Amino acid sequence: MRDDRQRWAPPRDRTAHVTAPGLTITPVTVERLTLLSGPMARQQTSLPLVEWPGLALKDSYALSLRRDRVLEVNGPAHQDGWDGARGLAVSTVTDGYAQVEISGANALSLLNRGADLDLGTPSRSVARLLFGLAVFLYRHGEEDTYRVHVSAGHADALWHALDDAAMHIA
Repeated sequence: MRDDRQRWAPPRDRTAHVTAPGLTITPVTVERLTLLSGPMARQQTSLPLVEWPGLALKDSYALSLRRDRVLEVNGPAHQDGWDGARGLAVSTVTDGYAQVEISGANALSLLNRGADLDLGTPSRSVARLLFGLAVFLYRHGEEDTYRVHVSAGHADALWHALDDAAMHIA
């Protein structure tokens, strides 16, 4: 059997940080991610709703994904399944996503290597394509700090893309 190990990047240390001039990339762990799906999901979350290029200022907030879908970050615990009283499907998805924080003066420059992002063009959704991967992207805590949620299965691909792009930031 042929050995193709040299063709693939090795798995990365999931606790490692990447630093470059004006840039830090750090893994983030959240307590809970809950997906709320239904026609009135945006109106039924009790958390502050974050849209693009909105800024999440607290540790608990809701990301606007679509008009009928919200991702609560560190929100209250909900019972999974159909919530008939609210007309919502509730799914705990904490293990399904990996989170990365990108901060520093060059954070937006790094992200623009993988997507055409414009802070002057608002959107109701934080869903984006970044380096060809479906992600949830938003600002967190400070103007030059961004958080990215990517499916756990694509976490290594995102890290490799960010690491490669960071080498080109001056």
